[in-house]
Amino acid sequence: AEQYGQYQLLRKLGSGGMGDVFLAEHILMKRPCALKLIQRKASTDQTALARFEREVKTTSGLTHPHTIEIYDYGHTDNDTFYYVMEYLPGLSLDELLTEYGPLPPGRVIYLLRQACGALAEAHAAGLIHRDLKPGNLYISERGGQCDYVKVLDFGLVKLIHEPADTKLTSDHVISGTPLYMAPEQAMGDQALDARCDLYALGAIAYHMLTGHPPFEHESPMAVLIAHAREEVSPLTSYDPQIPEDLQQVVLRCLEKLPEDRYSDALELERALSVCS
Repeated sequence: AEQYGQYQLLRKLGSGGMGDVFLAEHILMKRPCALKLIQRKASTDQTALARFEREVKTTSGLTHPHTIEIYDYGHTDNDTFYYVMEYLPGLSLDELLTEYGPLPPGRVIYLLRQACGALAEAHAAGLIHRDLKPGNLYISERGGQCDYVKVLDFGLVKLIHEPADTKLTSDHVISGTPLYMAPEQAMGDQALDARCDLYALGAIAYHMLTGHPPFEHESPMAVLIAHAREEVSPLTSYDPQIPEDLQQVVLRCLEKLPEDRYSDALELERALSVCS
């Protein structure tokens, strides 16, 4: 029954790399929301605190309807940081795939095009996500519209033109999720651009259509090496019914060299829109 500012905690929804998320309610407005608390063990880590604050500021500056909306931000008397975002009924894409398996091609395209819109705005603002994965795409219902995608968790967001002395994510450390990581990100390239997000979205699409990520190995390092060196199996090796035009779109996203992928999220969205 803890209270943070004008928000009353109701129950825990889950945990992430930066903190715990709770269902909460605004005391006066009675509006349900999700409140994220930074983990206590990270409360003395100034880099973690700065990264947490940057996640709030960068996400709250994005206005695309398919990006999670931030309502409020603050900290308690004992310096516990929190921020408040919209509460989304539904499932993460990770939960959806775990429970139901591969999705029909038409539904995959419908979901991916929404994510492309959110990424296009972020990329235009000079932000790259760097940790796109099924757990960070939430499939919800908004205003009576089902299968409504929200892009979550900009905790590893990187400013494309970030000054070297303000970097909060080290370019010498591999950050992200190996199963969906672009080759240049896996190799620790310091010159990442928005096309690493397009690779991740292609890897997510591969998983959505086949039920498997592009590469599966016993260790995370083996997966990273595979992204950098191995050729991905055709999607039709899992399901011959996957349309060829959609397969080609996904495989182009998964090209090893960034220049061989789509140039931006809007070009990818257009390619998806003309698939049969």
